[in-house]
Amino acid sequence: MVSYRTGINILQFIFFVPSLVLSLFLCFRYGLKAAGTWRFVATLSALRVAGDISYFISLSAPSLNVYVSVIVCELMGLAPLMLTCVALIGRVNRTTLTIPPKSFALISLLSLIGLILGIVGTDQALEDAATVDDVSINGLMKGALALFLAGFGLMVIGYFAVLFDIHKHPGKRAALGREQRILVIVAAAAPFVFVRLLYGALGDYTGQEKYDSLYGSDSIYLGMGVLMEIFAVMVFLSAAVLVPMQKEEPAAEELDG
Repeated sequence: MVSYRTGINILQFIFFVPSLVLSLFLCFRYGLKAAGTWRFVATLSALRVAGDISYFISLSAPSLNVYVSVIVCELMGLAPLMLTCVALIGRVNRTTLTIPPKSFALISLLSLIGLILGIVGTDQALEDAATVDDVSINGLMKGALALFLAGFGLMVIGYFAVLFDIHKHPGKRAALGREQRILVIVAAAAPFVFVRLLYGALGDYTGQEKYDSLYGSDSIYLGMGVLMEIFAVMVFLSAAVLVPMQKEEPAAEELDG
């Protein structure tokens, strides 16, 4: 009989496999240079698929290394989830020029450092543990989550700066045209991203087992983790239909430059 947790992973796998295929298609459709949004969605989807496969392997051949794969894939997904929002805002900012493009590089850097700290912290926690049950949250893992939250806060500030600038200058609003829909897409996705980050923060900072993504409450994991990511990615992918890119647009410049 399939357990509740296994069912959740099956649901996640069923969603993220086509999400991976679609986002990769969009990357090549518009070119890798022009696919700043889609490469992050593809990265998140690939991590979730890899994590689910590792989980399925653990059911028949449990080992510490397999659990390491599950934990690392879970942690690494936070960065591309947030950076998708950053890429979308940066796409609007290329027209409005509200914020210096280097500011988006700062958010990307915070996420990258957070990702590195999280991986190193997870590795240290697993080295100190004899079994997976002995794994505990350390300072590096908490620091990683703090950087992700800081990056999200900066992203929100950037969003409202662009939004107010557009309302203040009708000329910029006219220049954007239907690209204004991107701000609606980000506003729709941001609450899901925030709840997902909050879930990680509650697990790291409260120490309550129910917020543990591996051994905590399956219902909380589903509601605050898996479904939040699924809803956010669905909103992100809607941009491909609502606000399609031009092939020649280098939409990743704000993150690369």
